[in-house]
Amino acid sequence: MLRDYMEKNRLSFLRFILILTTILVMTYSKKGLHFGEPGYTIALIYFIISLIFSRLPDKILNRPWFSFLSFLFDIIIISLAIYLTEGIQTDFYLIYFLAIFISSVSQSVNGSIFIAIVASVIYAWLIHREYPNISFLDSRFLIRIPFLFVISLVSSYWAESTRKELRKKEELERFNIELKKEVERVTAREVELRLYNERIINSVASGIMVVKKDGIITTVNPEAERVLGYKKEELVEYNIKCINGIDELWQKMEMAITENKPIIRDEVEILNKSGERIPIGFNITLFETPEKEVSGCVLIFKDLSEIRRLEEKAKQNERLSYLGKMASWVAHEIRNPLTSIDGFAQLLTTTDDKERMKNYIEEIHKGAHRINHIIDDILTFACSKKMEFKKINLYELINDILMTIKVRCEFQTDGMPLVKGEEESLRRLFVNLITNSVEAMDENGFLQIKFGRKDDFIIAHVIDKGKGIDEKELKNIFTPFYTTKPRGTGLGLAIVKKIVDDHNGKIEIESKLGQGTKISVLLPAWNKGG
Repeated sequence: MLRDYMEKNRLSFLRFILILTTILVMTYSKKGLHFGEPGYTIALIYFIISLIFSRLPDKILNRPWFSFLSFLFDIIIISLAIYLTEGIQTDFYLIYFLAIFISSVSQSVNGSIFIAIVASVIYAWLIHREYPNISFLDSRFLIRIPFLFVISLVSSYWAESTRKELRKKEELERFNIELKKEVERVTAREVELRLYNERIINSVASGIMVVKKDGIITTVNPEAERVLGYKKEELVEYNIKCINGIDELWQKMEMAITENKPIIRDEVEILNKSGERIPIGFNITLFETPEKEVSGCVLIFKDLSEIRRLEEKAKQNERLSYLGKMASWVAHEIRNPLTSIDGFAQLLTTTDDKERMKNYIEEIHKGAHRINHIIDDILTFACSKKMEFKKINLYELINDILMTIKVRCEFQTDGMPLVKGEEESLRRLFVNLITNSVEAMDENGFLQIKFGRKDDFIIAHVIDKGKGIDEKELKNIFTPFYTTKPRGTGLGLAIVKKIVDDHNGKIEIESKLGQGTKISVLLPAWNKGG
């Protein structure tokens, strides 16, 4: 648009020069320019029509055919002016050069050549008319007419070169403008995306930490600051190895990066800046370079302190909810052995027979043992204690238990089944399970203990070929005080479930009537870090 406007102004200026020169030459020609004469009329018409041309719309002025017609009109007017003012005998012919030059500058080579041909033909006719016997070898033919074509070609070449350079410059300017706009747009978009991503990260309720392969922290969100107890300025651009209390977490991240394997739903315990122990659950995902090389990881973690507190409260409430049942159950279960103890104690006072006295004392001892067993179960189920976990070899633990229980048993293990747990609790757990299995089988029963591994858990399978458990009973198998045994307390498997939960483990039971039972206990495996 700017180039077209400048082109129009330049063409108007050059045509003004051409018109002014033509009128001046006509004025100082042999006949001069006098009002009412044909030359005067031609000059006036030329001026008026040129003025009208300059006022025409751009869409017409910029048409190639209009430019050609306007320059053809110039040649005809100039030729009429020479003819009417007898300018052929003067240097009037020089105006042809000016007209052809302007024509070459303003249109294509073909157009300017055609204008040069028209000008040459008319000029040759004017000379021949004035000098009928003139030779074609005369300088007015031999030099001037070819020179018209030379001017046309040189001017056209120069004008075309200039136009190409201008177009290149304009294209370069347009490209620079578009490039600048694109850079500004991309920059604005990048800033917008960065702010958008930052708002998303900051609004996430979980902690987020981005760590490079060398341990340098690049990003943390407010929740990560809150959980760790550090401000953003104390974490970003620092090496995670220098942050106290999260060594185990970095080991997990380093393992994920080294093995090129994300970690899903794991838990560790860390120390925050104040030295408080914080249990966290986390996922670790990896991010790669365009060359598919792992360059770091993203840690997404959740503070489990409140969840652990609520879980503990829920467990406590659940245990309290059984208090009413327990009171009735205790009264019933303890009254029976107490009645037995009281009866045999009275019988002791009525006999001197040592054999009978011995039998009565054994029955009293059985009743006391029964009461003591009931109290142990109640205390184990109702009380919670802080556990100190350590490395436990399940094979050795269960083998020790089997030394005290008469049953045929087969072990199957793949490697050492090392778990993280509290020894006495785990001993109670497997004593209850093995005792139940033994009681479910006849005297020729055969027990299988198999060990395996699944993710970060060691699995202990206790398999018997006993009478099995009915499907309806399986639903209530872990319910406190639920029992199918005549003298059972109903707390054995409830205690087992509690111990498994305290160890952050899982327990699964598969059983069919007449085919036996398989109990699978999943306990956290012992890692080198603890």
